[in-house]
Amino acid sequence: MALKEEIYYKSPIFIQNILTSMYGKKLMQERYGSGYERKLQELRVKDRTVDYRTEQLERLNTFLLFTQAHTPYYRKLFQEHDIRLPFTSLEQLQTIPILEKETLRQQNEAFMSEVDAPVRGRTGGTSGKSLQVAFMREDVQERMAHLDYFKELHGFHGGMRRASFTGRTLTAIDQKKPIFWRMNRPLNQLLLSIFHMKEENFPAYIEELNRFRPVALDGTPTAMLEIALYLLKHKLRLNFSLVAIFPTSETVTPEMRRVLEEAFRAPVFDQYGSSEGAPIISECREHKLHLHHETGIIEPYGDRGEVVVTCFTTRGTPLVRYRIGDRMTLGQDACTCGLNGPVIESIDGRGTSYIVSEKRGKVFEGDITTIARELPNSVLRLQVEQHALNHVTLRYIPDEQRFVPKHEKILLREMQKLLGSSMHVTLEPVQQMKQEPNGKTLIVKQSMK
Repeated sequence: MALKEEIYYKSPIFIQNILTSMYGKKLMQERYGSGYERKLQELRVKDRTVDYRTEQLERLNTFLLFTQAHTPYYRKLFQEHDIRLPFTSLEQLQTIPILEKETLRQQNEAFMSEVDAPVRGRTGGTSGKSLQVAFMREDVQERMAHLDYFKELHGFHGGMRRASFTGRTLTAIDQKKPIFWRMNRPLNQLLLSIFHMKEENFPAYIEELNRFRPVALDGTPTAMLEIALYLLKHKLRLNFSLVAIFPTSETVTPEMRRVLEEAFRAPVFDQYGSSEGAPIISECREHKLHLHHETGIIEPYGDRGEVVVTCFTTRGTPLVRYRIGDRMTLGQDACTCGLNGPVIESIDGRGTSYIVSEKRGKVFEGDITTIARELPNSVLRLQVEQHALNHVTLRYIPDEQRFVPKHEKILLREMQKLLGSSMHVTLEPVQQMKQEPNGKTLIVKQSMK
C-alpha cells in the first residue's frame, strides 16, 4: 500500500472527508475552466439544423493534422500508408488501418503526443496489463462540458446535490462502522462505496441518502440496483425526489431500468464513454441514444456488431479507428428531440463479454440479457457463468411476488434456444449477486479454463 493510502485509511473519517474534498478540488481544476465554460455555452446555443457531417469532417481533419504533427506513431503510420490530409470526405477515414488494443499496449509510448497532457488515466485489458492514456486539460474540459450538457437537458445543473456510486476505494475494505461514504464538498457530491453492498448495510445507505437528499444519482448501475431491490422488497420509499438517474460504465438492461425507475421514482438516462476516451453517447428525452458527433466518429466493424472509434478529445493519446471491444447497433432513423447527431439504436455490451457455445459460437452479453423477455417481469436480475464448453450456470434473482415454478422452464428453454440444446444449463436462484473484486457485478462471467 502506498504511504498516502495508508495515511488516508488510518485517519479519522472527518479527516478522510477533508482529504476527499481536497482531491475533488484537484479534479475541479482539471475538469472545469475557461475551456469547459466556452464549450458548454456553445452546446447550449448551437444551431442543430445543419448537417452534422460537415462539422465532423472539419473536426476530423483538425484532429488528424494534430496527430500527424505531434504523435510519433501516427507520423510514421501516415507516411507508410501515404495518408494525405486534409480529407475531403468522411469515407476517407477508412484508408487508415484499424488500431488494435495490443498495438496500443505494446507501443504505448509512441502514442503519447509531444504536448502538455498532464491528466493520466489507466485501463486494464484482457491480458491484465495496464494501459496508460494521457489527456490534455482542454480535452478533459470539453468532455466534461458534453456530459454536463447531457445532464442539463434532463434537469440537473452544476452545483446541485448528487450521489455517486463509485468503485473508488473510499473506505478500508474491512471497515466495520457503517459509514461507507465520503463527501466531496467542492462538487456537492456524496460518494458511496460499492464495495460494501450487503443487505445488512443497506439501511445505513438509505438513511444517508435520505439525509443528503440528492437531486440525481449516478455511477455503477448494479450497485444502485442493489439498493433499489432492497427498497422494493421492504416496500420502502425515499423521502426526497430525484430528477434523473445517470448510470455509467456498465450495460443497463431493460429489467434493470424498470427496477431502478420503480424504486427511485425517477427516469434513467444512460450514457457511454470509456477510460481510454471514446466518443460520448447519451440518452435524450425520447430515450434514444445520440452520438455527440463533436467528440468523434463510430464505425461498424466486422459482422458481430463490433465498432471502431475515432475520438477527437484524445489528443494526449490519440485514438484513430480504435477497436475498443464494444458492440453497438447503429441506427438509421432521426429523432424528434432536436439533437442532430447520429442515433445509436443500442449499446450491446463489451466485445469480450460472451459465452462460447459449441452450436452457436460466441454469444454476446447483449443477446444474453434478452432471455428473460418472455417472463412477466418476474426476474429482477441475472448472470450467466460459463464453466466448460458445454456447461453454464444461470443465476437469477426472482421477484417474490411474480416468480412461479413454470418460469424456470421458460428460462431453461430460452437459454437452450440461445446456446443450443447440447449446452447443460444449471439454474441457480439467488438473493444477491456476488461482486467482483472491482465492486462490479457481471452479467456474463467467463470461468472456462
